[in-house]
Amino acid sequence: MKNKKSKPAAAPATKADDGPILRYADYLQHEITHAPKRTKGERTKEALKLGAIRVLDDVGYHAMRVSDLCEVAEVGSATFYLYFENKADITLQVLSDYLAHGVDLLPEREAGTSIFETICASNLRWLEIGRANAGLLRCVLQLGDEEPGFRELIHRSNRAWYERIALSISRRTPDGTISEDAALLAAYCLGAMMDEMARKLIVYPDPHLLELISRTTPTDAQIAEFFAVLWHRSLYGGTPIKGTLAPAARSVADLHLEADRR
Repeated sequence: MKNKKSKPAAAPATKADDGPILRYADYLQHEITHAPKRTKGERTKEALKLGAIRVLDDVGYHAMRVSDLCEVAEVGSATFYLYFENKADITLQVLSDYLAHGVDLLPEREAGTSIFETICASNLRWLEIGRANAGLLRCVLQLGDEEPGFRELIHRSNRAWYERIALSISRRTPDGTISEDAALLAAYCLGAMMDEMARKLIVYPDPHLLELISRTTPTDAQIAEFFAVLWHRSLYGGTPIKGTLAPAARSVADLHLEADRR
């Protein structure tokens, strides 16, 4: 087994021309497989981290045992403690890497693309990452509720993403009509909406919400578009051209337009 190779954030690993690898376990396996040869110790550590990711994704943190991840990694249990203190130590490391990878995967605005289209693309990628890593996302949220170290990990990851959003807002208001702090607070508020929807859609599915989604926005693309209408209105005012929107998003856009006329 070969070791992980660090890559620039702007160039997440891909499989041929299939685009970025969304499932983190597959991404890490790809990195290990395609990395140049390293020391035996480096290869062993990466194998353990991959084993932890696979077990966390499958059974979660509380049910995971060191012996389980060692079995998946094909590494002796005694060797584990040469690299990590305990299962909390390795979990913090791999979930930190996973969250950083997720932020790297969120798309930047491309030339010729509207703000609304960029928000749609980011929301859709966010949903895709969540669905591809539902088990890891569940671990992140569970441990964030229980362990201060994991809670701080989530805060750091969220802040990195919110600061990117806030910078984008500030760049589009060069006249200073919105302060950096206000832009960051707006990003926090909208991000919290997305986090709660992740809980209800992916981590702890709410049957009533799922039934509503099936009637109104049955595809992830339509969910992302609906969110984008709310984001665009909140951040930039106005509404995208309603004729291009799916019915649920169009109805919310129409509501905004009606309010503007009053």
